Amino acid sequence: MGRGMTQSMRKDELSVLAASRESDNFVSVHGVRLGVDDLFNPELLTDDSIAALRERFEKAQPFKHLVIDGLFSPRLLECIHEEFDDVQGADWQRYDTRNERKMGTKPNSRLGPAAQLYFDTIYSKRFVDFFHRVSGVEALITDPMLYNGGMHKIPTGGKFAIHVDFNKHPVTKLDNRLVFITYLNKDWKKEYGGALQLWNATKDQCVAEVLPVFGRSILMYHSSVSFHGHPDPINAPEGRSRRSVAAYFYSNGRNDEANDRDHTTIFVKPITMGRYGRIALGVKYCTPPVLVDAFRALTGRQWS
Repeated sequence: MGRGMTQSMRKDELSVLAASRESDNFVSVHGVRLGVDDLFNPELLTDDSIAALRERFEKAQPFKHLVIDGLFSPRLLECIHEEFDDVQGADWQRYDTRNERKMGTKPNSRLGPAAQLYFDTIYSKRFVDFFHRVSGVEALITDPMLYNGGMHKIPTGGKFAIHVDFNKHPVTKLDNRLVFITYLNKDWKKEYGGALQLWNATKDQCVAEVLPVFGRSILMYHSSVSFHGHPDPINAPEGRSRRSVAAYFYSNGRNDEANDRDHTTIFVKPITMGRYGRIALGVKYCTPPVLVDAFRALTGRQWS
């Protein structure tokens, strides 16, 4: 066999090996094959795109934010949506007050493979750099424990009054700088409720609304004027819940106008309640949780 033939065979072997490695560049989630390079839209992470997104972020009103559609693979998001039904009851934290009725996974909860893949992706070096370049916030720090983040579910009747988020991580005490949310609700209509409202509290008015439709993401800058929430109760057909995944990004110190005093969620526009609502809330707090859950099961008022 001649030397030229040998070199040609080696080139062919290398080509086959490269093609094999390329075809193996995927993950399988719930039997769904997802190409690693297809988990997100790389065109949105180019230099030109980031420059345009940065301008939109800076000019947004009533505070800095950015709404992006189509950033992630629909197949990945569909897998995450399905995993909501597999989260164990003990991993859900329930909030049930006059200002908030919602559910979120507890810190350090064991998530499904699709949800974990999503959070690993947005906490990767490439995405952290993307969020830094869009927001201008230096030295962003991720939170793999997902305090106050993770998977969020708002049931029928659920709501979240207009508020400002906590400003310090509850454990590390790092400064809360950004929150990134991706919505997972197909064919969601405005009349279903749950649109994210962004408020100018000085003028006491809602300036922007973000419908939580499937595949839509929002990046919000956190400061003492980042007033947001979804006070309109969920009223979707067939008991559908409003589903999303959320993650926070932090820094060690900040140099903007934000208040440095440590605080949890501050409701700047509390939801008012009538007499019977106040009575029901009082009864709930005097009743053991097991009996409250039993009542909901009997009356059909379940968290779903």
